[in-house]
Amino acid sequence: MIFTPGPVEVSPRVLQASMKHMNHRSQEFRVIMQPSLEVLRNISGSKRVSLTTGSGTLAVETLIWSILSRRERVIACTYGEFGDRMIESLERRGCIVYRITKEENDIIHPEEVSALASNSGATSIFLVHNETGNGTQVANLRELASTAKKSGMKVLVDSVSGFAALPLELDAWGIDAIATCGHKGIASVTGIGVNIIADRLESSLTKEDTPAYLDLEKSLHFMERDETPFTPSTGAFSALSVALDDLAKEGIQTRIDRTSGFADILTKRLLQEDYSITGNRDTRSKSVLNILTRNKSTDVSKNLKNRGFIVGNGLGKFKEKAIRIGLMGSIKKEDIENLLDAFLKIDLK
Repeated sequence: MIFTPGPVEVSPRVLQASMKHMNHRSQEFRVIMQPSLEVLRNISGSKRVSLTTGSGTLAVETLIWSILSRRERVIACTYGEFGDRMIESLERRGCIVYRITKEENDIIHPEEVSALASNSGATSIFLVHNETGNGTQVANLRELASTAKKSGMKVLVDSVSGFAALPLELDAWGIDAIATCGHKGIASVTGIGVNIIADRLESSLTKEDTPAYLDLEKSLHFMERDETPFTPSTGAFSALSVALDDLAKEGIQTRIDRTSGFADILTKRLLQEDYSITGNRDTRSKSVLNILTRNKSTDVSKNLKNRGFIVGNGLGKFKEKAIRIGLMGSIKKEDIENLLDAFLKIDLK
């Protein structure tokens, strides 16, 4: 069973759908596209949803290349590996980046965002909602987005491992664009990047130097007729349609509550056993836990795999020191409890 931060465990129905092979210019393909777009539009409250064959990183770079301009001043907030990757993409775009770098136990204060906006003249802010690399989240995202809007900035959010797993609202929170993917909170197979753009965002979504594959305006035009501008991975789109149907039936709030409940089960037991989990009450993720192991973490993950549980290894400064457990996907409470029992038997030896 897969407990990585992504890919995640998928249902047999989703896995079966992923084997679908079809003509992407056919009515058969449009029939699976239309409900996927409808579910995402209903969840987000925005009509402007784009689906592209690719990863969560592709979705992030699509926002960067379609919404931001070369030499644009951008505040970028990072807690780790994927925040740093976002900043690298911003710099490759040619943006002038003003960093806010935080350690795992530190929160981003609205006052530092407004002060940096005033001093830098930044016109946009890009935040990673949930840092997949070390299990931390921006729990005060709504407050930060509101502060940024008051400073006149566009608010872009990388919610690759947050969407459909953590609380997130586009319009109510003042967010202009979200990047995510199908193979984390949505619980589908790998292969689809998702972009959601607020209807109120009036800036052009096509820049003269935007690569065609990253052109959001072009993609959104094709979405209006339930198609993609370029040849998609039809199996991944078929699986996404089923996964989003499951999400709609479960309900977005129920899905978020379920993820949070799994995190609470693991956190409570591990803290009782004196384990260290990255972050604190204000910054610890509910969708990805970064757990410091007592033995070499790669040995722990190898032994877990031998027992049927696949987890992520630590990244960056946590390499060989931690495992990452993703709490998204088609999993149940008993699966979490079985994983926990196996982990403690292995690591407490």
